[in-house]
Amino acid sequence: MNDMNNKKLVLKRLFKYKLFMVCFIFVFFMANAVKSQNFACEIQNNAFQPGEKLTYVITYNWFLIWTDVGGVELEVSNEEMFGQQVLNLKGTGVTFSFYDWFFQVRDVYQSWVNPHNVLPVYFHRDVNEDDYIIDIKYQFDYNQMVAYSEVEKTRTPYFRDTVEIPPCTYDVISVIYQARNIDFTKYEINEQIPFKILLDNEIYEVFIRYKGKEVRRVRGVGKFNCLKFTGSLVAGDVFKGGEDLVLWVTDDENRIPVWAESPIIVGTVKARLVSYEGLKHPLKSLIQ
Repeated sequence: MNDMNNKKLVLKRLFKYKLFMVCFIFVFFMANAVKSQNFACEIQNNAFQPGEKLTYVITYNWFLIWTDVGGVELEVSNEEMFGQQVLNLKGTGVTFSFYDWFFQVRDVYQSWVNPHNVLPVYFHRDVNEDDYIIDIKYQFDYNQMVAYSEVEKTRTPYFRDTVEIPPCTYDVISVIYQARNIDFTKYEINEQIPFKILLDNEIYEVFIRYKGKEVRRVRGVGKFNCLKFTGSLVAGDVFKGGEDLVLWVTDDENRIPVWAESPIIVGTVKARLVSYEGLKHPLKSLIQ
């Protein structure tokens, strides 16, 4: 009975940790500070295009039981904002209907970015988790090097703030797409790759570590030649901490994440690609 109660507690914390965050902030956003670099701003987008759609399933494992608990979609579209053409990067995370009685998640994260260098222009986080609401907006001003934020949460008064930002600062969605444009041939195995992100009105310096190349089979999709990475996670209610996150992305010009996994306090959580469409380049990493 205690084991079952522990499982239920961890599952609820897993959902509360924000299903979308678990699957994609845990993909790229790590906790250890690294030396700042400005190479990110020099990147030109060649990895994705409007019309791309990636769909993932989140799986929780406890002993020998594997359970699909939710899904995530990442979509790219053309839009206009503040008189300029931008790309809308939209991430949606939901619990499957079977789990809605337990802890319902409906999360939408959107970033409107410069279509060339993927620097964010505007960001909106719209979260509804078991009737707990989070609504956060950032408008990026690179002339003044600030972001203007609006924050509203359940049981927290609405407030505005101005956050100073260093060069090459991304939000939690744009940094995923920015990272897909990195030329990983410039990195040695075990070398850290740094990013700067604006999260909860604070600037974080984060990293992933390049681990080399590996073949990864993804159930229902196929077998891929991949680039492999690890990253650090913050110990707490869900994650154990340490550099236990492992991520595989396609070793081709698309650089799409196909699999991610990490142990948690009880069990393991995984994210796997289940479908893709609208890729900019042929999926040459898929092994026939």
